[in-house]
Amino acid sequence: MIEKKYNPELVDFQEDLRNNLLLVSTEFEISETEICLEREKKIITLIEALQRITKDSLEEEYFKNYKYFISVLFHIIKWANKEFTGKAGGDANLKAAKLHANQINLSKFNYPESFIENIKDWLTSVASLADVNDAKTVLAEFSTIIFPMLFTQDYDAYARFRGNQQPEYGSKEEIILVSIEFSIDSEPWANPQILKPQEIYGIKGKIRVNEWPKGYSQLFLMPVSAQNNSLFELILPPIDKTADPEIEVRGQIVFKYPQHSFDESMAVKLLAYFQGSNERLFPTIIGYDQLIAKVLDPNAVHFLTGFKGMNKAVFDVLETIQNEAGTIDKEELYDFSLLLSSILNYQGFSLQQGIYKNIDNISEDIFRDNMIQHLIGMHYIGENLNKEAHLAGGRVEIGYKGIIAELKVEKVISDRDKIIAKYSKQPVAYASGNAKQLSILCVLDLTKKILPPAAPQNNVMVVTPDVHGFQNGRISYPSKQVVVIFDGNTVKPSDYSK
Repeated sequence: MIEKKYNPELVDFQEDLRNNLLLVSTEFEISETEICLEREKKIITLIEALQRITKDSLEEEYFKNYKYFISVLFHIIKWANKEFTGKAGGDANLKAAKLHANQINLSKFNYPESFIENIKDWLTSVASLADVNDAKTVLAEFSTIIFPMLFTQDYDAYARFRGNQQPEYGSKEEIILVSIEFSIDSEPWANPQILKPQEIYGIKGKIRVNEWPKGYSQLFLMPVSAQNNSLFELILPPIDKTADPEIEVRGQIVFKYPQHSFDESMAVKLLAYFQGSNERLFPTIIGYDQLIAKVLDPNAVHFLTGFKGMNKAVFDVLETIQNEAGTIDKEELYDFSLLLSSILNYQGFSLQQGIYKNIDNISEDIFRDNMIQHLIGMHYIGENLNKEAHLAGGRVEIGYKGIIAELKVEKVISDRDKIIAKYSKQPVAYASGNAKQLSILCVLDLTKKILPPAAPQNNVMVVTPDVHGFQNGRISYPSKQVVVIFDGNTVKPSDYSK
């Protein structure tokens, strides 16, 4: 006899395990592996508890794979530890990590397709791991994988008496699927979504049910989280049974306190169930089974552009840089973030106010002076901005605490890749002369606009410039450059209809 049971202990242990694995994968530094290794004992205790809970159930295989994931992670960390401290045996840990990775069998459990793809990509990264400097990237990649959460388990009460025989299921029941899409401020929830604390946000959901089960009158979406429930409040009304193929639900969410670190995320898992007269039925959620947020102080660099879309661009830039160049000094990254935020504020201001509208010719000096005048007025930049400093034998356009921003005006080329190829080398040379890995290139595009300009977020790009001697090799301290292109010589929107 097969029974489907909701198991709160199963949920609690999974949340605790995932939270600890996130801490390990985000805290990892080659020079401080002991912090991660201290969590190993607790994590092993949690996975063993989950294996005990799911023993003789159909979900037992799921946590066998989970145990292999954990083994791979900690063998990589032990390899990094031994490489950094000069101890012998590191190669054995790396070999063990790859052997355990080969034991992961994704076909033995009905995982979501997106999860399978993400795990396969991660396993490919593990298989190709050879340089210890890449260990941080592999662990960071693991931290971005959203693991499916099990809320119920199919329990076979008579499995122990059945030996190797398979249980009898009777008639095959159709799986009930609930598809959920959430949006906030008329845009899809970004996962992670950048939010401010103590601000009530309206959220809208689109719900689709493949088949409403008989005997159940309402569908509930309830929040469960690894975080303390006092840190957030999510209100979603119950959904009454309907024949409509798509159901709209509106609710509110508020996070009460800011996070202490940019690296942290708050994940609110959603538990869906149909309510009958005396019982509940738990469907499978596809789509937004959890809402992930970064709740940051309103004065943080991620909100300083003054434009919501550009705030998201700053976040995406910082996340890309941290994932691809984990060796960048935190103070350098912070100063870079402030200068980038102020430049994107000027980009948004220029478009909104039409500063370079119908202008097809302007000197780089005027472009520079206009931007400097605007940036000095930003309270977090002010007097720390330098212009026309000399570095590495050349004149730097804008400098802020050692971070370089080079300004150019382009009147012929509109293709973004060609613009980057033409101008990206100079600011990198200045940044290297200042022992910095980060630089900014700003280009005012005054070419004729036959088509309407793209959203300004598309004109903020992270590139990895080629540097001398490392064109085809690995580099421990890579340079990263953000290219910001200003669309000038724009016309009135109505002109595109002529």
